[in-house]
Amino acid sequence: MAGIEKVLITGGCGFIGANLVRYLHDRTQWSLRVLDDLRAGKRAHLEDGMADIVVGDASVHETARSALQGVDAVVHLAAQTGVLPSLEDPERDFWGNAGATFSILESCRRMGVEHLVFASSGAALGDAESPLHENMVPRPLSPYGAGKLAGEAYCCAYAASFGMHTVALRFANVYGPFSRHKPNAVPLFIARALGGEPLEIYGDGSQTRDFIYVEDLCEGIYRALTAEDVAGEVFQLGTGVETSVRRLADTVHDALGGTEVVFKPARSGEVRRSRVDVSKARSMLSFEASVELREGVERTARWFRSSS
Repeated sequence: MAGIEKVLITGGCGFIGANLVRYLHDRTQWSLRVLDDLRAGKRAHLEDGMADIVVGDASVHETARSALQGVDAVVHLAAQTGVLPSLEDPERDFWGNAGATFSILESCRRMGVEHLVFASSGAALGDAESPLHENMVPRPLSPYGAGKLAGEAYCCAYAASFGMHTVALRFANVYGPFSRHKPNAVPLFIARALGGEPLEIYGDGSQTRDFIYVEDLCEGIYRALTAEDVAGEVFQLGTGVETSVRRLADTVHDALGGTEVVFKPARSGEVRRSRVDVSKARSMLSFEASVELREGVERTARWFRSSS
């Protein structure tokens, strides 16, 4: 997109944010600024000179508007993450998700910043049948999912009402460097394998997910930020490949060595099958994930080893 020179990344010191800063730093001439409250993210995730770091809460209007000074576009990653935390404290989840997204959108409108990409989630759809696609009727089952759906709705409304170039992206299961703290299958399996501990599977391992390497996700974010004629749209971002948890465990085992796999009782409420239909992103964003699971696991493991 012509005219972008400076980009604000909210949550830029977190897992996806730290990878996105590196991706944009290496592939564009853009100046980068990060807004992060450092509750989950770490300054140490970013090397000196990659981005200006502003410490603050994206849900506070004054903080958001200060961070937006001189900015042309925003990638809004900051969020109160997780379904379980949203059940424990729905009000905190509201301000960390729906409230923060509204704050950033309204601040962008007042500051004349037209371009924004919003990080949404499949949780906005609820327990939908796989493959997940953009024409499904959303029925969120948690406050977290409701907050993401509200963010999508506000992005669509600000595009229609104020002419802003907003795009919402529903991320599949993202993995990669800087994910050590994430309670997701890939980092958990890698950490246990490197520590010589058994890989624990809850249930029989036939449950499936769509695992996307974070560099591919960053490519999708970049394409959404620079694409023409996609204002107000929602896209599923993933690989389109359905991978069982057992196959993931086998891949980690093969890549990292002879860690055993043990099975534990299935956990209630777990979605059995999940993959995303990426045909809309492929058609309108020319997006296609390219990093296969084995390669992504090996890259992630190299980062785990180097950061230990």
